[in-house]
Amino acid sequence: MRGAALALAGCLAAAGPAWGAEPLERELTLAECILLAVKNNRDLAANRLGRRTDRLALKDAEDTFRPVPTLGLSATRDWTATKSGRDEATTLGISPTVTMRIPTGGQLSLRSNNTATTGNSASQSVTFEFRQPLLKGGGTTVGTAGLVNARRTERSNVLGFEAAVAGLVARTVRAYRSLIQATRSVEIAKRSLQRARELLAVNRVLIETGRMARQDIVQTEASIAERELSLTEAEGSLNDARLALIDILDIDSRTRIVPTETLRVEPAKLDRDRSVELALGNRPDYLRALIGVERAETALAVAGNARQWDLDLTASAGFGHGGRTLSEAYGRFDEDYRVGLNLSIPVGATVDASRRAYTRARIALRQTRLRIVELRQSIEVEVRGAVRKVEVQLRRAELARRARELAERKLETERLKLNAGLSSNFRLVRFEDDLVRSQNGEVGATIAYLNALTALDQALGTTLDTWQIEVGLPAGGR
Repeated sequence: MRGAALALAGCLAAAGPAWGAEPLERELTLAECILLAVKNNRDLAANRLGRRTDRLALKDAEDTFRPVPTLGLSATRDWTATKSGRDEATTLGISPTVTMRIPTGGQLSLRSNNTATTGNSASQSVTFEFRQPLLKGGGTTVGTAGLVNARRTERSNVLGFEAAVAGLVARTVRAYRSLIQATRSVEIAKRSLQRARELLAVNRVLIETGRMARQDIVQTEASIAERELSLTEAEGSLNDARLALIDILDIDSRTRIVPTETLRVEPAKLDRDRSVELALGNRPDYLRALIGVERAETALAVAGNARQWDLDLTASAGFGHGGRTLSEAYGRFDEDYRVGLNLSIPVGATVDASRRAYTRARIALRQTRLRIVELRQSIEVEVRGAVRKVEVQLRRAELARRARELAERKLETERLKLNAGLSSNFRLVRFEDDLVRSQNGEVGATIAYLNALTALDQALGTTLDTWQIEVGLPAGGR
């Protein structure tokens, strides 16, 4: 199967059909059809936009452990009544703060407070604080759970998008081959009709020379009528196949697509055990299920941690001084150090709620593991069945080719016998019907084999690799 190097990044802009243009005959290879489908499909374009929002959500999660600076500004006007009158004062303050979460579940903060009151006082301080949970909320597993799950979600979304692209490619491939089959059926019907008309001319010569009874020509005339009907039906099927492919490609419905691919049967070498391993390493649904197990394991760990007591280690260091003026305030730094432990013990309904949450998380993990075992078994069955189908369809295609060759030889021999007066129209028409069936049967068997390979690609999760499709971000997506 020939690959098609298709870069999806930036190619999903809508390309609407040119309704004002004259319908054209358009020759397309299978690779070109796949490119058009990927480019024009609106569902895929919507999914592509969704991928951009997914990346933004991941970016938010990745900012969790980045420093968060803030700047506080304040201005206060005070009026105080005294025995001697009324005192007025204006206080200005600036308080820059930087906080940062750390993967262990703790938090660091650096805060500076600077105030100045007109004619009265000024103060400044710098405080560094650290808080680290030692039980509930502590540890890298709990501290990074949000970020890890966000990355898992991103990976799962990528796999989902790849599955959507692979499904579209497979539909395009099958629709294209259906068009080839319908085109071949029309060609076979036309050739059959032409041979019937040639036989009618031969019959008339034989009647004129007295070598055939006049009533025997009715068989040939009836055969012509049947072949004209078959041609009409084949042309209708061709139009249906053309419209079905156009619907996938999203191009002008009046376009007459002419498939240029040739049907070739190339035997594939398959290893069933190796195919199962390949599927388990590539199938988006199985990989997403594995991600689900990881997410459930993290949820269980978080739920178990939530049942513990709150025990926090706190530490701080402060430096500051106050005075009547800013220069006096900044003239020296008083030091203040603190360290402590804070314990909070949950009781009553809180304990019961956390216990129930842990039980639910444990059950959810068991369910997820059971589902993945079931999925693995179904994948093994599907892959082995797909491999077996490829082998059966290959054998069928080979037998259909041999049957068509024999039918051609049989018809040619019978035509020579008729010209020599050693056969009849009835036998020739019957052999002609056999040839048409064998020709259509060969085309159908060949396409069934190729479609079985496509189905095997889907079962293995290798559709994108087979067609060399790269799933990337659109321009401006970062």
